[in-house]
Amino acid sequence: MSIMLLGLSMFFVVHVLASIPSVRRAAVARAGENGWRGVVTINAFAGLGLVVLGWPNTPNPQLFAPSAAAIRLAPLAVTLALVLFVAGGFNFPGYLRARLHHPMVIGVLIWSLMHLFANGGLRETVLFGCFAAYSAFVLIVAVVFRKRAVVTPVLGADLKAAVIGLIAAGAVMHGHAWLFGVPALLPY
Repeated sequence: MSIMLLGLSMFFVVHVLASIPSVRRAAVARAGENGWRGVVTINAFAGLGLVVLGWPNTPNPQLFAPSAAAIRLAPLAVTLALVLFVAGGFNFPGYLRARLHHPMVIGVLIWSLMHLFANGGLRETVLFGCFAAYSAFVLIVAVVFRKRAVVTPVLGADLKAAVIGLIAAGAVMHGHAWLFGVPALLPY
């Protein structure tokens, strides 16, 4: 578990710092915009790499029974989450970004909560719980500091996000068993 926890710590510490406006401004002033982005990117990939490396050796006792509703809703909810993730992550200037302001963070919150409730093991609870807590933290910081996306919405941007998100969802759903050892689509 220690390798996975180290990876999560690396990933989230730098992301939490990046979400606090005064800390981000100071870091950008010191390292420049590209330097700061480089630090965040390197830490994020290194952290995710350690999570992947530590995952198989992390004990996974069952903490609670998985939610049958979450298991059934997960394919639809995760598809929505991926569309939102794409809309925010690629900065598409669509109505999703204009209305939600932080669609990527909302997408991560939906994805993490669905996975959290659909599993119930220790390592899934730690992993998805961290992502859910971080996403909630970022949304609270955004509200407190009034961080809002200012875009002139273009419908084509939302269509692009939807198409890319749907393709990503299809790929993840069909490759989920191969990638993660658990099928995403259950027979009804």
